[in-house]
Amino acid sequence: MKNATAQPIIKNLLSHIVNKQSWTTEAMTVPTNNYTSLDHLRHEQTSVFARMPQLVALSSDLPEPGSTLARDTTSFPLLLTRDHAGEVRAFANVCAHRGAQIVSDGRDCSRRLTCPYHAWSYDMQGTLVSVPDQKAFPQITVPGPGLREFAVYEGHGTIWVTLDLNTTASIDPQLGAIADDLDSFGIKDYDYWRSHHFDLDMNWKLVIDTFLEPYHFASLHRNTVGPLFVANLCHAERFGHHVREVLPRQTLVDLIDTPPDNWKLEPHSALVYVLFPNTVFVMQIDHIETWRVTPDPHDPSKSTCDLDFYIPKLPETASESSHWERNWQLTIDTVIDEDFAAMTRVQRGLVSNVASAIRIGSNEPALGMFHTSLAEALQT
Repeated sequence: MKNATAQPIIKNLLSHIVNKQSWTTEAMTVPTNNYTSLDHLRHEQTSVFARMPQLVALSSDLPEPGSTLARDTTSFPLLLTRDHAGEVRAFANVCAHRGAQIVSDGRDCSRRLTCPYHAWSYDMQGTLVSVPDQKAFPQITVPGPGLREFAVYEGHGTIWVTLDLNTTASIDPQLGAIADDLDSFGIKDYDYWRSHHFDLDMNWKLVIDTFLEPYHFASLHRNTVGPLFVANLCHAERFGHHVREVLPRQTLVDLIDTPPDNWKLEPHSALVYVLFPNTVFVMQIDHIETWRVTPDPHDPSKSTCDLDFYIPKLPETASESSHWERNWQLTIDTVIDEDFAAMTRVQRGLVSNVASAIRIGSNEPALGMFHTSLAEALQT
């Protein structure tokens, strides 16, 4: 983050630390029904997930021409390619012949996309280029129309797609000042390292909720990451529908005696961004995490989450490998054993219908911003 952006944030956080105060805003409530109702889930799918741009990858996921990335979405399997001109393309990962998935989930590099079912083949621009026994399909032209393509946006090291079958209009994720942050991180230069897929017994919003307040650090994370951070304090701002949250580490107080023009925020915080609607982007001291959440299309109490881990350069020594393995294990253990375990129990409590609403405290500003942003998107 640029020093000009970081300075007022750091000053604000240091003031709160010195005065032993949390950031406060207005408290609010969210209907329990928003986490448990199938009708509400369908409203989210049609008004948000089917219409608004979604972050589906980082530029690092498609590092060179011929790179492919296949991943699932709420609507259909998605295929991203970087064609041989270096442009990112987005397609439904659905063969024009019989609807088979052409490329298996995950990353690869290829000159041609060949369906495993009947070997219909496509180039990196989605054009149908080969059909075995083509004379059996007199209506098919080769080369000719192939994969269903969607508008895609690549910028600031991120890749966005709108999963709307009825439009190919250009995409603008409207990142605002967050674009400057992403550029300052140099995320294009990071390497993809590892992924983990979670099948979860919780509403998709609970996954995002757990990233948006440090109020729980002192209790839920008291034996893991909690001691590293200042409990119950964050700095939060909205940019359009997106949210930036700064979680200060205990080391932030070390900056009190250093010149503000030399301040850097990344070594003394975790920078958490909700890249609306469903991706949490985390800039840690030495790596990047993206948490992409997908609602179950039929059950509001289920979702999936895909964690992707990016590092400055792939490990070359045993010591480097050990460092990243420790980082990875701490992340996975904390989230599975603490955050997601707690959120699974929260979902059970919400489904019980004991309470009609959940409470968001005045000390949980980022959480309130996300839910306000989502409510606004559902009204448009």
